[in-house]
Formats: sequence, structure tokens, C-alpha cells
Amino acid sequence: MALIDALFEKTTPGLEKALDLAWQRGQAIASNVANAETPKYRAVDLDFKAELDRAFNSTSSDITKTNSLHMDTGSGAAGSRLVKDLSGATKADGNNVDIDVQMLKMQRNQSDFTEAANILRKQFRVLSQAIRNAQ
Repeated sequence: MALIDALFEKTTPGLEKALDLAWQRGQAIASNVANAETPKYRAVDLDFKAELDRAFNSTSSDITKTNSLHMDTGSGAAGSRLVKDLSGATKADGNNVDIDVQMLKMQRNQSDFTEAANILRKQFRVLSQAIRNAQ
């Protein structure tokens, strides 16, 4: 039973956060692609590593944000920060979205999401097998 506890206690929250962040990064990339022709639009990205570090190094809090004017406690997925993506050359209209770069990022992000989902699926398969064997 210690193996099952270790498997789910330590890795599942990390995989859950990785899936959330990959989804958010996908939203940022989709926004970049949608605004590829918008003058003065600056591409954004999610600093995946910094967000994971922040998630695992922050202390759990019982504080709940009940008003939009309250300070963000950073406990929710909405607390993720977008950073400027300077990977594309700035065009004459001030837009720096490079579709090729964004498509590569989208493909990589999709691969990361799928990998985390597959690992999580395997963990649940192990748990399911353990339950069946215990009966």
C-alpha cells in the first residue's frame, strides 16, 4: 500500500498541475495565432517551468479570493502569469507573431499534454489493478 500512496500522493498533483498549465499555454498560443494579423499585438507565452516551481514551492492557504479587488493569492490556475514571447521578429505593423514558431510551440505543448495525460492514465490503471487484486 505504501507504493500506491507514494505513486498518487507525490506525482498526481504534479501531473494535474502540468495538465492545467499545458492547457493554459495552449490558450496563450491560440491567442497568438488568432492575433497574427492584429497590428501592435505582442505574442505571449506561459513560463511553464516558473509556474510549476511556483506551484510546488508555494504553501497551501485557506484564503479565498471573494472579491475581484482582493489581492490574488496565487492558489488557483487563474494566477498563472503570461510573459512576453520575443521569439518572432517584429513586423512593420508592430506585431511579432511568427506563425511557424507558434505552430511548433503548439505541437510541443500538445505533446507535453498528451504525455502527462498518458502517465496519469497509467497511474489510474495501476490503482484499478490494485483494487481488483485486493478483492
